[in-house]
Amino acid sequence: MLEIVVYAVEGRSNEQKKKLMKKITEAVVDSFEVDAERVVVSIVETKKSNKSRGGVPFDEL
Repeated sequence: MLEIVVYAVEGRSNEQKKKLMKKITEAVVDSFEVDAERVVVSIVETKKSNKSRGGVPFDEL
């Protein structure tokens, strides 16, 4: 089994996340020559107030 974890700030639609998971799976299948059923993709979302860049929370950028 191959597991890919994507960390992202909240705010994307379910359709966007579904599209990303499908494309990541396709890339792993193509690159590692494994069956799609062996690829697990997880998206870990963080609230904008709990992530910062340059010391400024994302909800203030």
